[in-house]
Amino acid sequence: MIFWIKPDDSIYLFQLLKAAKISDDYKDIRLLIKDGLVSVNGELTHKQRVLLRDGDVVEYEKTEIVIKERKAGEQPTQQELDRNYEERVRHGKTNEWTTKPLKSETKIEEQIVELSEKLHHYLLREKKTIAFAESCTGGMVQQFITNNSGSSAYFLGGVVSYDNSAKTNILKVKKTTLEKHGAVSEQTAKEMAFGVRKLLQTDYAAATTGIAGPTGDTSEKPVGTVFIAVQIGDIAVCKRFLFGGTRDIIRKKTTKTVFEILLDNLKIIKNV
Repeated sequence: MIFWIKPDDSIYLFQLLKAAKISDDYKDIRLLIKDGLVSVNGELTHKQRVLLRDGDVVEYEKTEIVIKERKAGEQPTQQELDRNYEERVRHGKTNEWTTKPLKSETKIEEQIVELSEKLHHYLLREKKTIAFAESCTGGMVQQFITNNSGSSAYFLGGVVSYDNSAKTNILKVKKTTLEKHGAVSEQTAKEMAFGVRKLLQTDYAAATTGIAGPTGDTSEKPVGTVFIAVQIGDIAVCKRFLFGGTRDIIRKKTTKTVFEILLDNLKIIKNV
């Protein structure tokens, strides 16, 4: 069976098995995976949240499911036809399958809005200023901040330092830091936060750097690895996270967590 996905898309193992009609019951699917009856790329797995992409192969009993990106107008190859896949193709149209987030993920944008509004009201009330340095979030944190009318009173600006050259030239992250620890590291995140605060002369600052995927991961830093640094005065706080989900979900989880860390460290999360 070929299971088509959109270019650069992905799907979780448990979602794939349901969509491929292995079972219509998620409870049964969880048990199949837990009991070691499902393999991914030839290896048994007990994890239902394995993220599958183009080229991955899932096997259950006599069913083989090949994950393939489908570009506009693409047809099965001769090899696929020879293997009698033609009659077993599911979701042949690009838009027939859209990965659905888990229930806990569906409200994440509402949560980000709520948290950004709490920070907004605090900064207005206390007459404090803030700046952001973003890498993996690509400006998403600043987008939610500026959605709040009146944010110009405290938000002085930010830097989307996607490439290392922007980190070193604008934020003054040390080249030795990048060479020794990498762009996705606690040291780099702290220097990004310090650099943007110094650049814009604000009271507070925050920085994000991570691997949103689906590429760019290593064995030490898998997709979803994110470092978030917060600079409050001369105090720097940095935390490492491993977020799951699609590229968009990872970026949104990072944005949400930036606001949570800021609020938590400002000791206002309960009384804003």
